Amino acid sequence: MSDAAPSKAKLAGQLGYMFEDDPALRAAPVQQLAERLNREDRLARAIAKYPHDNDREIAAHLPEFAERITAADVEAALADALGGLGDRDAD
Repeated sequence: MSDAAPSKAKLAGQLGYMFEDDPALRAAPVQQLAERLNREDRLARAIAKYPHDNDREIAAHLPEFAERITAADVEAALADALGGLGDRDAD
């Protein structure tokens, strides 16, 4: 698994899934979205590296994985995730 940050397209896809699951997140601050995406990214990398570990063991490995997603990355992906609406508060 690469140490490079996920692409804009991948982040837009992840944001789209998040917004489908919880539409209120469309109005969330960019930093909050970045924190959530980073947690999910770190979990995915820990699970990939330690596939036989249980949830508690995976959580213990999270500090091994640096955050790769910045607020600027999220900001760049937001327009695509929202379907080009440009207005984050629009439904």
